[in-house]
Amino acid sequence: MVDTKFAIVDQFLAESVRTHQIPGAVYAVVNEQETVAENAVGYAHLDKKIPMTLETLFDLASLTKVCATLPSLLLLMEQGRIDFDDPVRLFFSEAANPDLTLKDLLTHTSGLPSSVPFYRYQWTKKEILRYILSLDSEPGRRVIYSDLNFILLGFLVEKLTGETLDTFTEENVFRPLGMTSTCFNPTEDRKRIAPTEWMPDIGEYQWGHVHDENANGMGGVSGHAGLFSNLHDLKIYVQMLINNGRTVNGSYFLSPATLRASRKNYTECLGANRGIGWQLKDDRFSPGGYLVSERSYGHTGFTGTSFWIDPDRGLGLILLSNRVHISRQINMNRIRRIFINLAMKSLSEG
Repeated sequence: MVDTKFAIVDQFLAESVRTHQIPGAVYAVVNEQETVAENAVGYAHLDKKIPMTLETLFDLASLTKVCATLPSLLLLMEQGRIDFDDPVRLFFSEAANPDLTLKDLLTHTSGLPSSVPFYRYQWTKKEILRYILSLDSEPGRRVIYSDLNFILLGFLVEKLTGETLDTFTEENVFRPLGMTSTCFNPTEDRKRIAPTEWMPDIGEYQWGHVHDENANGMGGVSGHAGLFSNLHDLKIYVQMLINNGRTVNGSYFLSPATLRASRKNYTECLGANRGIGWQLKDDRFSPGGYLVSERSYGHTGFTGTSFWIDPDRGLGLILLSNRVHISRQINMNRIRRIFINLAMKSLSEG
């Protein structure tokens, strides 16, 4: 659905394709009840000239954190299985730091390093878990965005539920919400999937398999990366968040109180604004830019994916691309910010 009010958005994205900033993109602007605008531009695969479509499946990268791991943990909290102030040692007795809490992991204030190249060591999941738990850190000092936080949280979901993360999320998150195309390790025809980066070691693009090296080494399923989805399914998820947990059929997936608590700022004066899992609006370099409300929140994915929610206006803005298909060096945050600025301008003129 192309709304002429959003022609400036389409023109910007088309120009970004023309100048080789992105191979292509799909976007949607949604409110509580409907899709205000959506469109697809450019190509999913540049060399093969496979067009980007509204049905294209994307490697969500770190959107996995907030679309799979976070809702799983929020559901477990609502069941009384966890409290976010619980120490990690309550669940993993071998954890080196007695003061490290689940909230430290969720707000990226654990002090753990941003990443460790586990894939280079060909470690098993048990070895990865053992290593992360062995790390001593100084939690609560500052925000350090870390994949290790959500790798550990993914292991926690599996330990508490007795199911693998992909099975638990399919049964308890995606299927109940009607997100029928969202999964780990997709089995669809890869022509429907946006390929990511050129991989010299295999002599082709990573296509249909997760781009993140650690998630790939863990069999494609991890709490920090590995999820694939499309615009249709993310609209369902984002609209549930806009509606404070209410789904399209009128039932509640999560309670309004839970979601309000998740998007509070728990990291004032710690270098960045973070909620429970969520990135919040910052004064500098926020993916949401300057035109969204102060209470806005969202998340990004390294491959080029993102969504941003403005609860004051009841709006969600989704932008999906596979920028790493061209280069890791592309400034995707700039593209995200301009996209949201132009979309907000278009909405204000409606």
